Amino acid sequence: MSAALGLTAVLAGGGIAALRTAGSPASDAPEPAAVVASHSGRLTPGESREASRIAVGAATRPGTAARGGQDTKKDTAGGERNAAGGPGAEPLDTRRPPRPKSASSAPDSRADVQLYDYASDTLITRLVDLRSKKVLDSARQHGVQPPPTLAEAREAVKVVLADRRLGPGMRDSYTSQTGKRLTSPSQLRLQSMSFLGSRAKGVDGARKVSRCGEHRCVQLFVRLPGGKWIDTSRIVIDLSARRAAVIGL
Repeated sequence: MSAALGLTAVLAGGGIAALRTAGSPASDAPEPAAVVASHSGRLTPGESREASRIAVGAATRPGTAARGGQDTKKDTAGGERNAAGGPGAEPLDTRRPPRPKSASSAPDSRADVQLYDYASDTLITRLVDLRSKKVLDSARQHGVQPPPTLAEAREAVKVVLADRRLGPGMRDSYTSQTGKRLTSPSQLRLQSMSFLGSRAKGVDGARKVSRCGEHRCVQLFVRLPGGKWIDTSRIVIDLSARRAAVIGL
């Protein structure tokens, strides 16, 4: 990626080489992955919003039976937090749950909602019923890191901007290319990916990201309105701890 000078200069000043690959997991460290079943049909945008609202606001009963059977624990309510630190888990995805072949052809009012609880660093999957507006089932998984959402990517930018070393570089890069001040992540075109500590094996600074995978960590790909990129390839943002680390070969 062609980089604007501000942030690149900060990184180069630290003598840190860029990662040459996106970071493949070490062969002896299996990469956790979200198990997503095939779903029939799609939820409408309105159904997705309502399903997320029900799932986030659910007052689930302690001891609700976990589903899935693999790396799951019983779900308990209370104290969930989103990426910004506010109340309620962070919505990630909504899908129509799979239907058995023997099911009737009547419209399915159920939705599977994936959430991330930053208070406990767990992925939550809740099955909700849009008609009754109730949670039918709920499960939690540790060490599972689905792709981050745009909302999480914007929170990651906020963490970088708040960093005394990295924030000025990102702001200077934006200003030098656009002539404007960077005041909000919404001014940037963002893509992101989950980052696991196992990807940094043998990399300078690996200890600083060793909890990634247990924590919710992301790498950003940041493009300016004019099309140029800000080089953030060596920055890992730990959203759970609200801090950024620079790593390199």
